[in-house]
Amino acid sequence: MSIFAIADLHLSFSTDKPMDVFGPSWAEHATRLEENWRSKIKAEDTILIPGDISWGISLDEALADLQFIESLPGTKILSKGNHDLWWGTTKKFEDFLSAHGLTSMKILKNNGFVVENTLIAGSRGWLLPENPESKQEDEKIYQREVGRLERSLQDSIRMFEQMSASGNESCDGDSGDGEEAKQPMRRIAMLHYPPIYDPEHDNGFTHALEKYGVDLCLYGHLHGRAHARAFNGVRNGVEYRLVAGDYLRFDPYLVQQ
Repeated sequence: MSIFAIADLHLSFSTDKPMDVFGPSWAEHATRLEENWRSKIKAEDTILIPGDISWGISLDEALADLQFIESLPGTKILSKGNHDLWWGTTKKFEDFLSAHGLTSMKILKNNGFVVENTLIAGSRGWLLPENPESKQEDEKIYQREVGRLERSLQDSIRMFEQMSASGNESCDGDSGDGEEAKQPMRRIAMLHYPPIYDPEHDNGFTHALEKYGVDLCLYGHLHGRAHARAFNGVRNGVEYRLVAGDYLRFDPYLVQQ
């Protein structure tokens, strides 16, 4: 079982939002995504999708896009992006998925997951205080998203500990016995907004990621020329990786094999 990631699918099967207006890198992007996805991802794999999934305004408008994702192999863990205006409450979204037989998708919001021996957590994120576009009213949303990331990380740890206590074999460590064996192999966080630009600057997101021992943080949101602003590297033990669809040329990124 492998874990892959790709953000910013920007699907629009029910809306008039052709992405190729943003440049040739977006030409026939859904077709390319499907070809790459099917060529490497199997039914037993997990795919992390950190936001900007559909241009739909409502769940009904997003349905065709969600059905497209459903048709692709693997279990998908979805989190919200800034353009996912169709995304309502968790219960409403879960009920919608159930009503339409969309069984391969899981929702990441104020919760966490354990995939084999790997912890998965995350949040949407928001503009960082250092961002020139950040205004006073953004501070409240920024702080809320930091809190949501922490709660998600805490939930993933709690779930892992419960599974370990119940004797779930998928939570056994790779080596050692007893308590030393009951450690996650890896901790992964997925955010839509970049949690970092300049590695010289700390913020609430970097503090949370370091506090909870995250190994890898995946993020999207940046497109085109903004790719040059992305930080791809390791800072204080956390690896940061941009997985925006156009950055990956719509070829899902292998996170873990």
